[in-house]
Amino acid sequence: MSPTIAYGDTVLYPADIASLANPEFVTDSVISLCLEVFNEQCNKVYSISPSVIQLMKLTPSSQLEEMFSALELPNFDIILCPVNDSDSVTSQMSGQHWSLLCYVKEEGIVYHIDSANSFNAGPAKLITDRLSALLNAPLKCRSLCCAQQNNGYDCGVFVIYFCEQIFKFFKSNKCLILKSYKVLFQKIIDQIY
Repeated sequence: MSPTIAYGDTVLYPADIASLANPEFVTDSVISLCLEVFNEQCNKVYSISPSVIQLMKLTPSSQLEEMFSALELPNFDIILCPVNDSDSVTSQMSGQHWSLLCYVKEEGIVYHIDSANSFNAGPAKLITDRLSALLNAPLKCRSLCCAQQNNGYDCGVFVIYFCEQIFKFFKSNKCLILKSYKVLFQKIIDQIY
């Protein structure tokens, strides 16, 4: 099967494009493409692709530093991580749900934004623990209230939209001094309701 779209490190195939039609889950590659575009628009925020997050989730703790040091995560103030509940290393379509983690260096907190209440609480905690090890810092994971999907397939679209809104905010606000990023993220997410 030949690629339909190639952008940066992401390649979309006809099946990825077809996943954009309702009612279907969007694929990892669609989310990756969107995050690549967002990463180019704002250097204050960094997003990690779904495939790298999946690898991070399934890598033994003893190998984390060796495998992920090239990401230079300690250099970023805000990191977005799309999280899937899949336990597979071979299938893009094995998970049931996407949610978003948003790491804030200044607070030492990872905010969990989940459009299906707390469906991904377990995978979110695991990725938070992995980030904590990679950043050599104790991190807390806190859930944020957000718009909830009313079907079983829009979670990836919600993740893309949440990421887009966070990138847009930080791109347009050159100088930002906050007492609490939780308040900021809650305001950004509340705009979606």
